Amino acid sequence: MWSDTHRHSGKYLYLELSPPAKQANMADVSKHSKKNEKLSYSFKDRLDKLGCPYTEGVDESWVLELIFKPGEPRIRLLQWLFAKFDSKLNELLDPEHAPIESKMDSRIQRLLYVSSTLGLCRYDDVDLIRGVTASSKQTAFMDQLLDLVCITDISEDPREKIFQSPGLVCESSGLQDQFTSDCNYIDQLVLEEKMSTLFKSSVNLLPPDINKNIETKMVEKGLSKEKLPSPDIQKLIEQANIVSNTLDKQTLTLQELSEKFTYSECDPSFVSTTSRTMQVVLSELSQLVVSFSYCYENEMRVWCNKTPPVLTDLGIAFKRVYNVLKIFVEYLTSLEGIRQSYSNLGQNVTNKSKTNFVHTSQLALENFHECVNILDESIQRQDIASTSMASYLTA
Repeated sequence: MWSDTHRHSGKYLYLELSPPAKQANMADVSKHSKKNEKLSYSFKDRLDKLGCPYTEGVDESWVLELIFKPGEPRIRLLQWLFAKFDSKLNELLDPEHAPIESKMDSRIQRLLYVSSTLGLCRYDDVDLIRGVTASSKQTAFMDQLLDLVCITDISEDPREKIFQSPGLVCESSGLQDQFTSDCNYIDQLVLEEKMSTLFKSSVNLLPPDINKNIETKMVEKGLSKEKLPSPDIQKLIEQANIVSNTLDKQTLTLQELSEKFTYSECDPSFVSTTSRTMQVVLSELSQLVVSFSYCYENEMRVWCNKTPPVLTDLGIAFKRVYNVLKIFVEYLTSLEGIRQSYSNLGQNVTNKSKTNFVHTSQLALENFHECVNILDESIQRQDIASTSMASYLTA
């Protein structure tokens, strides 16, 4: 099977396989890939039928990552499945609805408690809930859990299915059945809502912010809702003209933009791909937001609820000391500047004195050379004169 040649590349060790071993390895990889495809399709199909929000519009390969990869998305999926199995479990698993004594336990412990109670795992199998065990064990656990939830969802009371699509007549149900369903839906609405809110005589046609603005202006003008003055027709006409002119300007601007820029029709396949990508990104963003909220609830809220510390007057003393130190530092900086200036002045004076001494010495040397030359000339003239006098006397 294995040859004697071993290749080392970085930190990995590659072993050369003989041709039969390579073929067997490729066959195993292909078999494993097909198994993963069937498994991902099975999981995604059942999750989509249950209406899982975490797998809506995502690829099948991502479902396996969601199920087998440890992390917050896996915990959120398990919580959703258990809440789908029994809505009362949501009060136990959700920190917002859980009782105080249950909040002391982590979500992993609560999920383990529910799973072991349903017979899906052992009471101490924490690694299975976290998703750090073997993939075969996780597959069996998730497969059994999905089967339970799907069976429970199918066996729900059919009367609750009536309220999912009221007013729709389909081929699977007769007109009489649909009429009965709609009547039951209206009865359910009447039982849940107050009759006074269903048949209100007054209706607010304006948004709340505009209503608030109108009430504020009425108070400024000293008016009340009970005694409203009659509207001024002339002002209404003026405001209508202003609105009409504004609409005309905006319409003209829209026409200019339409003529200036040409927008080509988008490819339906491109739009579909972009929409699916946006759905995946928004789903991941939603999961990140949920992860942060749960992290805040479980890790950060404990510290946020602590009583704030009692501040003393020590800060005033520290501030006073800081101001004094700041003034002292400025004083030292000024002294350093003065010392540097004095050193520069002394250096300039020394350089000037040295320069003057050299210049004076050069001048004195030149004068001395001139005097020596003059003395030499005088001696030469005197020698010539004495020689001439001696020759004259001899003659």
